[in-house]
Order: sequence, then C-alpha cells, then structure tokens
Amino acid sequence: MHTAHLDCDLVPSEESRAGAVTTWPLAAPRFLRTPKKRIAFLYLGRRGGIARLAYELGVAAVHHPQIDPLLVLSDSNELLGLAQTLPVVRTVRAFTSGIGALTQAYRIPWLVQGLNDVLNAHRTETIVVLASHVWSPVIAPFLKQAGRRYIVIIHDAAPHPGDVTGLAHNWLLRDAAQADRLITLSNSVTTALLTKRRIPSERIVTLFHPLMTYVRKGAHAWHGERPLRLLFFGRMMDYKGLPLLVAAIDELRTKGLIVDVTVAGEGDLKGHKQRLESLGVTIINRWLRDDELSKLLATHDAVVLTHVEASQSGCAAAALGAGLPVITTPVGGLVEQIAHGVNGLVADRVDATAIARQITRMAKNPSLYRSLVQGVVRHQRSWATRNFLDDMLDAMPHRVSSGGSTEGP
Repeated sequence: MHTAHLDCDLVPSEESRAGAVTTWPLAAPRFLRTPKKRIAFLYLGRRGGIARLAYELGVAAVHHPQIDPLLVLSDSNELLGLAQTLPVVRTVRAFTSGIGALTQAYRIPWLVQGLNDVLNAHRTETIVVLASHVWSPVIAPFLKQAGRRYIVIIHDAAPHPGDVTGLAHNWLLRDAAQADRLITLSNSVTTALLTKRRIPSERIVTLFHPLMTYVRKGAHAWHGERPLRLLFFGRMMDYKGLPLLVAAIDELRTKGLIVDVTVAGEGDLKGHKQRLESLGVTIINRWLRDDELSKLLATHDAVVLTHVEASQSGCAAAALGAGLPVITTPVGGLVEQIAHGVNGLVADRVDATAIARQITRMAKNPSLYRSLVQGVVRHQRSWATRNFLDDMLDAMPHRVSSGGSTEGP
C-alpha cells in the first residue's frame, strides 16, 4: 500500500499492492489468462460512497479484457439510473428502510432465488461482495452452493465511534467468516483483523481504496489570489472529528488567516452549527446527492479530514479522484492514502493546532499547493479502478476446496 513514508513516489509496488500478509507467487502474465473470468460484483445497499464505487468498478470491469462481469444491485440503489447505462447490471429487491431488515425478512427466500437466477444465467464463477448487507450472513451459504467462490471486501475491522450502523458490525462479520477470501482496502484494517479478530493471514489480501471520479478535473489553478477553499464532507459522525475542525478554523481566524470552508453532509452537528456560522463556514447539513457532491468537489481547492479514527476514507478517494489534495490527521489508513508533501499534507498529531498548521502551510504557499495537485494527478492512474481489478485478479483463488476454503493461485 501507499503510505506517508513514501516521500517521492506513490506508485504501489507489487509487494505493497498484494499486502504485507500475502506470500503467493507472482501470477502469470495477464495476456496468458484465458478465458475471461465470470465475476459478479454484488452490492445490496441503497446509497453512499459504496454505491458510487460499485458503479465505477462496473464501468472498469466492462472494459477489462480479463473479466466477463455482472453487477448486481438493489432495486432501491440511489444510483440505479446511472448504473443501468451499463449492459451488465441486474437488480434484485431487498428492502427500502432500516426497519425493513426485520419486517421484510420473510422475503429472503425470494431474494436468494432472484440472486441465483441472475448468477446462473451469467454462469458466475466468483462473487465479490462489495460491502456486506445485513442479510448477507443468511444468504451467503445459498450463493456458494453452486461451487462459486465467495469474496468479501471488508471496509472496517471494528465499528466507528458514533456510527449507529456499527451495532450490526459483529453480525456482518459473519459474512466474512463464510468468505473464501477477504479483501481489505488498507494495511490498517488488515492488521486489526489479524490481531483483534484472529483471522488467518492466508485468507486476507490487502489492496487499496480505488479513486472515485465524481468529477474529473485538470490541474487546479489556485494561485493565492483569493482565500483557499476547503471542503469537509461526509456523514457527520463522531470519528470524523468535526470539533477539531471547528477549533482549527477558530485558531486560524485568531491569527488573521482567512480560508473559505464548507461543511457538507448528513448528521448531527452536535451543537457546533452556531460556532461554525460565526466563523463564516458554509453549512449544508443534509444528505448529498451525487451531483451535489460533484459540484462541491469542482468548486473547492482541497479537502480536509480531521478524523480521530479511521480505516480508510472514501472522502479521500473522492478528493483524489477529483484532483484535489487532502489535509488529514495521521490516523488509520489515511496515511496510506495521503503521503505528506506528495498528494496532501498530514498533521503530525491529532489536534487542532497541528491541523491548523498544515492548513496554514497550504493557504500561504500557492507553489506548494500546485505541487501537491501535480502529485495527485501524476498518481491517479496508480489508484484507478482498473488497477484495483488487476490486483484483485492476481489475488483471486483458483478454486474452492472441498472443505469450503480456497486454494490460492
């Protein structure tokens, strides 16, 4: 994985892409791999960053010479209209509200039948679960019955502080327990799975969080002629560290440095709204549609992340995909996505003063900013969904053993 210790180059090596815990031999050259692998990407969620990731992986898979893809989505997916522009999308019905997980559980047999129908029609060999759904632990055994490989992407090894969906985290890990192989998107998550969850290392492959291209932009041309525009976005959860951002902006204002800040996303601002307004911060406190997030990324110069805890960040992936450098705290997998002085700036501590110091560096040094933007653009291809699929193929098990575990490449 890419880490902040790389001071000149973010291009992942073969070893780092495969993850520190893997020991498989190098795969055969890709041009020798025939026929195409029939892979179904499954996401039963309704909205959020993973809905976007599912679409972008679908686009990349359609154009991948080694993959015959299927993208299976819930019929309540908020990006379904966009996704259905792809010829490989099929839909199934799960539920449309949180309480539906319980009140509509009687529909699980029909969901299983619907999934198996589309998988059989595609002759799917491998299922890749992009994020476990609350029904996934129940339906997984039925999807594996036909001898299909079952791969699950694990985004978090533990619940995030303040995230109510974390109440179901241990239940969702039952889906992972049934997987033939697990994919993580950061070494931080892999380490936690190994040490806290006691998952055998041979079952885990560490890849990276691919970029998400809500908006494609060339090199940004901020030259210091106006205040730097910073964007803080996403669900307003405790672990996102909003109080640190408020304190950092307050410190900057006290020192006379003006930056234009937007705080955008759904969730409880925990009493910070009035203080943010008094500091001149623009507040958009609601769920952001894809087109709204695209506009925000297009009209800001950088993204700031003040997490107090993290696995890896979809916000960082969206920022980098839009060509924006990121200012971040040094927690979890964020330091694998953001290399200090290359594609962003990393505070040396998780506190407001350290964050304010890095904002000040960027805001007072347009040449540094342009260098960071160039670093983002230079390495976008390395973090692209196509490379993610390449690495996933290299790590994919050849077959399922009789015991239900996989035999590696």
